[in-house]
Amino acid sequence: MILFFLSLNWIGHAFRIVLWTRYLKKQFSFKQALKIAIYTELGAAVTPTLIGGGPIKLGLLIRNGLSTGKAGFLTLLSGFEDFVMYLLVFLISCIHAKKSIGRILNSIGQTIKSNWMLILGVIVTIVIIRLILIKTKTPIGYIPAKYKPAWNNFKNEMLGGWQEMLSTFKQLSKDGWSYFFVSFPVLILQWMSKFTVLVILLYALGISFKPFEIYIQQWIVYLTMIFVPTPGATGGAEATFFLLFEGEIPKDLLPLVVSTWRFFMYYLMLFASVFIIQFFRFKDHE
Repeated sequence: MILFFLSLNWIGHAFRIVLWTRYLKKQFSFKQALKIAIYTELGAAVTPTLIGGGPIKLGLLIRNGLSTGKAGFLTLLSGFEDFVMYLLVFLISCIHAKKSIGRILNSIGQTIKSNWMLILGVIVTIVIIRLILIKTKTPIGYIPAKYKPAWNNFKNEMLGGWQEMLSTFKQLSKDGWSYFFVSFPVLILQWMSKFTVLVILLYALGISFKPFEIYIQQWIVYLTMIFVPTPGATGGAEATFFLLFEGEIPKDLLPLVVSTWRFFMYYLMLFASVFIIQFFRFKDHE
């Protein structure tokens, strides 16, 4: 049952890729899209949450025939949809989960207070490096002469891709809203299918819960994971889960629930992605 709900995340992501590539007049097959979805999930598991699987998704979209600009559009569009989703969830949480938001903000405040010197040092270092770079010669000046033509070609391609991406977003604002209103509910269903894993675990352990709050609090966990710099937000996800659910799940069962939940939501998806890639010998695995 859990594997079924987790696989719906891949299926939903693949459906959205097929949908948006149809809008871009370069429709992918569902198999192509599913492959990209699995690779993206794998990339998201081994990079910080803020980065996610975007770079891998971008590369595979280009490899499967999309131009640089349209691949960039599709990658950033996924980020935009996630942003809208997180914004809506945050607004709902401020109304229906004030205590949970308060716990998170209080925890962040305590962390900043206890590590303010380290945070200030990092900020000052970044500012100093930035000022040094501004006063020194531009990066092109460090490139050997024999590599400058290749650099210029790369720069021109990126600028061309940037312009194409911007024009595609402008086109979306005119005639792409019908696609967005199909894609966005599918994104919500993807997340709900993942969060149903915890509902199944709590039901199996005989722990009473309020379904609406369970889904909202998991969204809050993932929202805070964006700011955790470790791959897959390791450590931060577990800590936030403990913080939010310690008053709702019995203390003697909380370690078991959080470890099992994390295994299914992160490690199982990571191992499953690797297994599927190797088992089916996807030609893009390099």
